[in-house]
Amino acid sequence: MTTKKINAVEVLFIGLAFFANYFGAGNLVFPPMLGLQSGSSWLSGIVALAVSGIFLPILAIVIIGRAGGVTGITGHVSKNFHTILVGAIMIFAMCISTPRTASVAAELGVQGVFPEIPYVPVVVVYFLLVWFFARSKESVLDKIGKILTPAMTIILVILVIRGFVAPIGTPAAPSVEAPFLNAFLGGYQTGDVLVSFLLASLFLGTITDKGYTDPKTHNKVTFLAGGIAFICLLVVYGGLLYMGACGSSEFPADISNAELLVAVIKKSGGQLAMNALGVAVVLACLTTAVGQVTAIADFFSELSGGRLPYKYLAIVVSIVSMLIALIGLDKIIVISTPIFLATYPPCLVLMLLGMFGKFIPNDGGYKGSIALTVVYSVIEAVNSFIPMGIFQTIIDAMPLSAQGFGWILPCIVGFVLGILIYPRTAAGKTAA
Repeated sequence: MTTKKINAVEVLFIGLAFFANYFGAGNLVFPPMLGLQSGSSWLSGIVALAVSGIFLPILAIVIIGRAGGVTGITGHVSKNFHTILVGAIMIFAMCISTPRTASVAAELGVQGVFPEIPYVPVVVVYFLLVWFFARSKESVLDKIGKILTPAMTIILVILVIRGFVAPIGTPAAPSVEAPFLNAFLGGYQTGDVLVSFLLASLFLGTITDKGYTDPKTHNKVTFLAGGIAFICLLVVYGGLLYMGACGSSEFPADISNAELLVAVIKKSGGQLAMNALGVAVVLACLTTAVGQVTAIADFFSELSGGRLPYKYLAIVVSIVSMLIALIGLDKIIVISTPIFLATYPPCLVLMLLGMFGKFIPNDGGYKGSIALTVVYSVIEAVNSFIPMGIFQTIIDAMPLSAQGFGWILPCIVGFVLGILIYPRTAAGKTAA
């Protein structure tokens, strides 16, 4: 078999495609707020956000590619674990990601241009449009979205450059005790590690379709494309964080995420920039929401064996997302915290297992580490929503829990116990 030589132009466009899939209008609201909180420690904030919100998602794709796909990792845990993982991500999308697109479209896109328009009617009309396009899996809006994302990116890059050349203010002292940790954990809110596990087959399939079928070349192209996506995301997210930091001496600490982004854009580029960005954000959010509703309805329809028709599920998903969106962006961000606490650690553990898979002696390491990580993550998620004394005691007893890494010890314990116990089980004896 002849190995295809790597084409630099093809790799560039694959990298830009990676960037477009990770970069969503819904994520625009996080970097400025992290910058506002980081203040004069903005560089530390950028590094932290780059690690958790950019590097980890792209690393996940590289690891998944080397493992031969998501099932190459999840299959060691359980043959059904991939379905469980994707199902959890779909629920996350329905309850957090899709409603967030509506809130951003309303608060940033519409109210940023027309402040007098009320929030609730905008959200209702938004989801009527989402359902209209999703009901028949319309592709026209998706084609529009492929034009809008580059347009929105160009506008943001221009504003970011202007923000560095002519800062809107002077960064004040940080408003949080640990700017790096705050920005690191805040980077989870992008949800892009989950996106990596959800869209890995699409990303990796694109590289294969280009003719890079040799494993070594395929992995190299994945790495290079990931590097391009990293640079693009760093420019946009890092620039927005810096602009938010420069506004730390201009805006109050209790300003909302959307209000801050609108204020930063207007102060940097004026109302004209806000108008242009507002239109792009609304339509970009709409295309994202349509794609997510379509994917969610498709997944659960197939999971039910067709007993739950797609067209009815599209209605249900749209209604559920709309009801959640009605509470507003900042409240959505608050309720998303337990979901991230429950879903992110297991995905990070899967990444570690995939990275060091060839050194793991048996499947018990996979099963044990994931099992205890999930148990601890659920405890932490429930406790963040409904505080319980016994749960708080467990969390406090874990090393690094105050830094957001309490799952590490359960992961290690589960890994060791799993490796020791698995050979004694029926499945372990069969595998041997």
